[in-house]
Amino acid sequence: MRPRLWHILLIGMGSLVLLTILSGLSGYRQGQQIYTTILGIHEDYTRREAALDDLRSGVYLSSLLVRDYLLDPSHITALMHREELVRIREEMSRKVEELGGFEIPAERRMLQQLRKELDAYWDTMDPVFEWTPRRKLAISSLFLRREVLPRRTAVLEMAEEISRLNVANFRQHQRRIDRSLQEFRRYTIWTLAVIVLLGLLVAGASALQLARLEKRADEHHRATERAERELRRLSLKLVRAQEDERRRISRELHDEVGQMLTGLRFELANLEAIRTGPEEPFKERMQEAKGLAEKTLRAVRDMAMGLRPSLLDDLGLGPALEWQIRDFSRRTGIPVELVVEGPAGSLPDTHRTCVYRVIQEAFTNCARHARARHIRVAVHVGEHSLAFTVQDDGVGFRRGSQFTPGLGLISIEERVRELGGKVEIRSQPGRGTLLQAEIPLRPEPESAARAETEVRI
Repeated sequence: MRPRLWHILLIGMGSLVLLTILSGLSGYRQGQQIYTTILGIHEDYTRREAALDDLRSGVYLSSLLVRDYLLDPSHITALMHREELVRIREEMSRKVEELGGFEIPAERRMLQQLRKELDAYWDTMDPVFEWTPRRKLAISSLFLRREVLPRRTAVLEMAEEISRLNVANFRQHQRRIDRSLQEFRRYTIWTLAVIVLLGLLVAGASALQLARLEKRADEHHRATERAERELRRLSLKLVRAQEDERRRISRELHDEVGQMLTGLRFELANLEAIRTGPEEPFKERMQEAKGLAEKTLRAVRDMAMGLRPSLLDDLGLGPALEWQIRDFSRRTGIPVELVVEGPAGSLPDTHRTCVYRVIQEAFTNCARHARARHIRVAVHVGEHSLAFTVQDDGVGFRRGSQFTPGLGLISIEERVRELGGKVEIRSQPGRGTLLQAEIPLRPEPESAARAETEVRI
């Protein structure tokens, strides 16, 4: 089954809506993923920088506490300074743990080295709180320069190096995010281009279909107007044909039958006047009266045969066609050849009437327009169809755009089409005309019912 254009348009519009929804969902997921990644990278970078700042502050603060303790001549504040250093150490250990999560092995090794430097830094300051005031006074300055400051500098340098690695890692992640954003932009542009292209295709197809429908509507409107004009023309022709037929019948009744009956009335009056006179004149008048009665009967019979031949109902299609051909040849002088094949006598009444009227109309057209010298009629009755042709050697005609079929041709086509058949008329100027018709045969309802009854019995 060939799909219609509106099916394709419906599929295209559905695809466009589905593609828009899917692309929107995909873009939302990708944007959400990129946002989550950026947020995570920024949080990691901020957390590490904050931990490094706290680590530096702790190192400076611890070195200041040790310096203050060493410059204090008394030994009373040792416990307080030690507790503060323990607190700072624990806080710095947590900050070091917060620096974890590096992916590169070199970064992990640097973090491990920072832990070692911090442990060495704290281990260096632990014995200070066991010193006596005299020892503090004697070696504190030397201890600060040789032990505390180098360790503090090493820790700060390691922290600075880790900060640089953190910045480099952040920039590397930022470049990765930039690539993801570029891919997302390309995906968005490609999706938008596909949606726009599909939308243009659907819009173009819709506009084309709309233009085609408008054109078809205009054609139907013009065809309807032409059909209405043709219907009015044919109705007028039909009325004229009916009036002409009535006029012909009236004229025949008045001119032939009426005059014959008037003559017959006069003859009967004459017979009444001479019925007591000589026998010979009475017999002559009687013969003339009988002749007028026979002529009148023959004229009425001819008129009845022209309207509806009783032969068609009594003897079938073949004898009716033979009578029609004899009458046509007698009136026009055109010889007609008739060939009937198959059981024409078993045809239904509708088919007999159709064939008879179509051939009668074809004879009328031949007599009026064809100027034929010979006509051939062939009727073939098959098992499932009835076919017949009427062929003449007249002047013919050309069926073009300017050709307007008359009421006769339209009547022929309508009669055949009413029985489910088809008719074809071929003609060329100077080569005559061929009328071909084929009608399917169906069993009549009464025959079918009778056959069914016989089968049931």
